[in-house]
Amino acid sequence: MKSFKSLLLLIMLFFLVVSCDGLKTAKNIFETSERVKYERSFKGSDSLMNQWKTNYSLARNSRLTIEDGFSADVLSDSISLYAFGYGVELKKGDLLIIEIVRDYSEPKIFVDVIAEISTGDVSQSNLIKDNRFTKLIENSGLHKVIIQPEIKCNGNFKLRIYTQPSLGFPVAGKGNRDVQSFWGASRDGGNRNHEGVDIFAAKGTPVVAVANGFVTRTGNQGLGGKQVWLRDSSSGNAYYYAHLDSILTESGKQVRINDTLGYVGNTGNAAGGSPHLHFGIYTSSGAVDPYPYIRKRDVPKVMNVINQTNRIETTIKAKSKIYSGLGEKYEVIQKIDTKTKAKILAVSGKWVHIKTFDGNEGFILKERLD
Repeated sequence: MKSFKSLLLLIMLFFLVVSCDGLKTAKNIFETSERVKYERSFKGSDSLMNQWKTNYSLARNSRLTIEDGFSADVLSDSISLYAFGYGVELKKGDLLIIEIVRDYSEPKIFVDVIAEISTGDVSQSNLIKDNRFTKLIENSGLHKVIIQPEIKCNGNFKLRIYTQPSLGFPVAGKGNRDVQSFWGASRDGGNRNHEGVDIFAAKGTPVVAVANGFVTRTGNQGLGGKQVWLRDSSSGNAYYYAHLDSILTESGKQVRINDTLGYVGNTGNAAGGSPHLHFGIYTSSGAVDPYPYIRKRDVPKVMNVINQTNRIETTIKAKSKIYSGLGEKYEVIQKIDTKTKAKILAVSGKWVHIKTFDGNEGFILKERLD
């Protein structure tokens, strides 16, 4: 009996160990943070990993700010293991794009995008794959973008951080300047606000699908007159097209982006006025401003200054100022009274992202460097 109990105890211990290992394995299988997976698989010294993680934390708490359309040459330093942390204002519906240009396929470069309204460590690290990373922005406000090459990276690269519309434009051949009435504008003497944008065009101009999806409803009723409702197959959002002159689709029809749904008109409460399309977006939480989803914008040019700035160490001239952004309108982080040694992290036009030897980081005019 005693031996049976001993055997039973051994069996229970065996399954406990297996179960614990199974839980660890399961955690590794379902772990999606590229940064965490990298940290777990790293075979180098603990001091290197600790420095790499410390620099990530410094970048996350950085006070530096950039604007949409940022472009820079990054001077990667395998010794210092720098991470680059920039705050950028983004709108719900923006498609954030982070691109790098380099002459080599390795090493890995990690990217984190963290909304300011987030609480706790909710970052989901990703890798820049095929030199490109995209993210649909879910909340308007300041976001922290953190770029960090893996340990021992020693290759310079070009970096672009910018946004593009996440949807197509709903009126064929038209653009930003044709949007003449925006979200939130007063209607009916202040009794209601505009839940969309108005895009003005000649009667009969094609109205097109902004995404792949299916038509949920068409009709001719109420303030919208002749209207089409389109459901996005990917996001589930509903797109509302109103004041059409005529409708070319029907309920239940599958459509692809840029398929014609109807033609611009002035039906409903737009009767007698200038022909235009009222375009609205409705999410699970209600109506949202459609403009960031459709606003056309330029792609920033790739910087080409690495060959001109192949040194990492520099000297800041006396009586210089280090700013939190690319421009003298930004906060002054530090005033340099005497010549000061610094390292160059990145170059963006006439501005240089530097870090002084005493740990202060910011942007300085290139002309202030010796």
